Amino acid sequence: MATTRSLAMYQLIAMTQQEAHQPPSVPFTVEQAHLVMQFHVACRATCCPRKAAAQNALIEAGCMVLSATKPR
Repeated sequence: MATTRSLAMYQLIAMTQQEAHQPPSVPFTVEQAHLVMQFHVACRATCCPRKAAAQNALIEAGCMVLSATKPR
């Protein structure tokens, strides 16, 4: 239960604080990228540099393939 609350709290912060959307200073690991994608689920990668960096890390690692019909 505590995990769910902390995830929800971080998602709220991610949506409301501009600093939470800044790109990382070093590339994300695959594990970090997965977490960022979960926290920034409501963001569009085209508008959120942090989600874009996570998306790029997952694409480069072969863990994600972008849909040609659904924007992220």
